[in-house]
Amino acid sequence: MQSSLSGRTTVSSVIQRLIVALGESDCEDLGRGFLAQPVNALSSLAFSVLGVVVLASVSKWHGRERANRVVFGILMVGTGIGSFLFHGPQGSFSHFLHDVTFILALLSIAVINLGGVVTWSEHKAFASLGAIGIVVTTALVLWPSSTNVVAGLAVLALAVADVALHRSTIARTRWWIASLVTMALALLFFALGRTGGPICDSGSLFQGHALWHILSAFALWIYFEATTPARTGSGQ
Repeated sequence: MQSSLSGRTTVSSVIQRLIVALGESDCEDLGRGFLAQPVNALSSLAFSVLGVVVLASVSKWHGRERANRVVFGILMVGTGIGSFLFHGPQGSFSHFLHDVTFILALLSIAVINLGGVVTWSEHKAFASLGAIGIVVTTALVLWPSSTNVVAGLAVLALAVADVALHRSTIARTRWWIASLVTMALALLFFALGRTGGPICDSGSLFQGHALWHILSAFALWIYFEATTPARTGSGQ
């Protein structure tokens, strides 16, 4: 009986520490309702909306690119849901879902773009993404504190894939530049809107972290569309 109670207390204390850490990092006040951070929670759904946009475009493509869009679209939808749960209801697994979905969305672009550039077979590309997904999921389950390291590796993988992509000279340059500018703005609002940051107002409807959600979601979507020629072998 005492062991069971102790276990529940431990889980509860871990969740409480995560919630406190959340409030200390992204400014918005934490409430007690269904949406603990309503602005941040609702803005998270930008990922899901753009994921649906990607999924809606699937019928326009055939073969491998259709599969690419299904995978990326689903992961974008999952990213929005994971972030919504983290900033909203804040259930036991919301922190994990928040981290793993976003990281896998980044890695999906890296793997499918690299696969297109180096002409991996569809089976090899998706098998690689599946294996990486298992490793990332396992790492985040066993070592939750490794999120920043894993996310950093995901960004590095995306950068390597981008270098390989540009060596192939196949990309929609304007879209590519737009994606980088949008992500730079997203990171700017992420930094400025943290607790204690210059634009942080915990009770305001204007939240820098919410803008990070919206802008980073658009940046990923724009980048995905910009690099379509690298995956399909089509012209700019």
